[in-house]
Amino acid sequence: MSELLIKSASPENLNRAWRKHRSEKTVWITGLSRKEMEPNLAFHLLKLSEDLRKGRYKPEQVRFFPVSKGDGGQRIISALCLRDKVAQSAVLSVIQPMAEAVFHDFSFGYRRNRNIDMALAKCREFMLCGTQWVVDADIKGFFDNIPHGPLMKKVKALIKDNDVCTLIEKWLDSGTYKRGFLARAKGIPQGSILSPILCNIYMNDFDWELSSKNLPFLRYADDFIVFAKTKEDALKAMDYIGKYLKRLGLELNMKKTRVAQAGPGIVFLGRKLPKIKK
Repeated sequence: MSELLIKSASPENLNRAWRKHRSEKTVWITGLSRKEMEPNLAFHLLKLSEDLRKGRYKPEQVRFFPVSKGDGGQRIISALCLRDKVAQSAVLSVIQPMAEAVFHDFSFGYRRNRNIDMALAKCREFMLCGTQWVVDADIKGFFDNIPHGPLMKKVKALIKDNDVCTLIEKWLDSGTYKRGFLARAKGIPQGSILSPILCNIYMNDFDWELSSKNLPFLRYADDFIVFAKTKEDALKAMDYIGKYLKRLGLELNMKKTRVAQAGPGIVFLGRKLPKIKK
């Protein structure tokens, strides 16, 4: 048994994870409500710990339901039982410091001690430095199209722990809406505790690639904006970004991606960019 799995599955760690989710109304497992399991909480957490450590743990069947998007389309959301949320939170607490050690400073989404206000302050800083053009980018079906194979390759390169990676693969498989028997496994389940960190792990190489090309950027999960000094540079950046994303199995949504002057005409993370006086 690996050291990371021992740490993840420790009763103390599972109890901390439980405290994060104990107010949620969902069932512990199919046929056992949260209210019914709570009088025997210690038993159920110890059983979960043992199942994880001995390789007996299997995720419950995930429920899927559609929600409407602002553009008129639909997004498939996954609903996990409480036991699986606790298990995922326990694993997240162990792998998060490892991921934070390699994540780029210009990635702000779903990270501790980072928020939208900080991201927008960095936007203002870039604009004050003279980058007055932006690539206002949108990735087409981002969460639904991340391929499992390349994602797990990046996860394994970071975590280097077969037991924990096997757990993550189980959660990916059980939490992904099945498109067909021969369809390529892809998509990060929205509603999963681990989805935000998996998103950032998958996009981390992209972040560092932009940085290596001296392209100032801000990324908040699948929302990102790239700054340039001239319109020509911004157009070149957009072309380069599109080509790199294709290597990741992703593509720009050209209906929503544009090159424009930085300022109040650009809305990023629900806020207008500031107007900088020249």
